[in-house]
Amino acid sequence: MTSREQILANIRHKRPQGPALPDIHAVPFIRFDDLFAAFSNLIGNLGGSAVQLQPGESVLDAVRQRWPQHGRLVDLTAATQPQTAQPHDWHDVDVAIVPGEVAVAESAAVWVSHADNQWRSLYFLTQKLVLVVPRDAIVDTMRDAYDRIAIREHGFGSFISGSSRTADIEQSLVMGAHGAMAALVVFV
Repeated sequence: MTSREQILANIRHKRPQGPALPDIHAVPFIRFDDLFAAFSNLIGNLGGSAVQLQPGESVLDAVRQRWPQHGRLVDLTAATQPQTAQPHDWHDVDVAIVPGEVAVAESAAVWVSHADNQWRSLYFLTQKLVLVVPRDAIVDTMRDAYDRIAIREHGFGSFISGSSRTADIEQSLVMGAHGAMAALVVFV
């Protein structure tokens, strides 16, 4: 063993122990009696809304009820996917309907993900974003959500919540500052 290796070994051996890490499983988790009500209430406070489809009702019915005079609509949940080569192709989209994987009641956020990056700009360029989530995919906390999602090495994934807004410049509220001006989460 060289002098350098001996010195480093001595330092490692005499290094003081840090404090024990807290047991994150000892802390009681947040649990909601009604996940949809908790999610819906919070997203309403954030400027968005959530609905559960009734039997026989479609996502397009929910969109037309909320925005009867909408312009260009792009539906990524449809069987036929839109063809585009550039993010600029989404510049005039009024309503985008996109699939969501998991909804989080604690933060009113929805996990969206795609194996490729083809449509990620649509989520932020549209005026109104509709996230379609299975009814059984609402969880209590972000911790629960991370247990259910798959973070891919390549592709796109993000938690999206409510409508985009900011009030950091002269405390003036600006809707759609860095994303959709309105958000609707539809549970199917």
